[in-house]
Amino acid sequence: MGEMHDLDDLYANTYTEEDRRAFESQPTSEKKFLIAWALALVLGPLGAQRYYLGRIPTGVLKSLMFGTAMVGFATGALNLGFIFMGVVGAWTIIDLFLLLSGTMSDRKEVRLHGFRRWAGPCAAITVLVLVGFLIAALVIGTSSAVSP
Repeated sequence: MGEMHDLDDLYANTYTEEDRRAFESQPTSEKKFLIAWALALVLGPLGAQRYYLGRIPTGVLKSLMFGTAMVGFATGALNLGFIFMGVVGAWTIIDLFLLLSGTMSDRKEVRLHGFRRWAGPCAAITVLVLVGFLIAALVIGTSSAVSP
């Protein structure tokens, strides 16, 4: 039979002081985490955080997709508008998660300045905003079927 391992002992204290020093000695970008997060939260569908981080080609692609969705809504091609808006919305949520996990960096692949300080509070605010949108969508969706 295989050896029995206590998982608490096996995974306890795996993040050592040496790991912390190595993380903190890595270079940080001149780009600020808080600005990138705020841009993603407020102007994310336009790709603003990608422009800020120097990721111009994907920022342009995201802006074009958002524009296509708006043109679809304006011209009555609602299916086209909803498809592109769904893709842009999902992409924006993914960008928020990438920022909050520390995975998204600037174009030089350097971590953003202020990530350690602001990631926790920004994650909490992001969750509150996303839950607020979900509740608003549920209220609007259920009240639209109610007739006076």
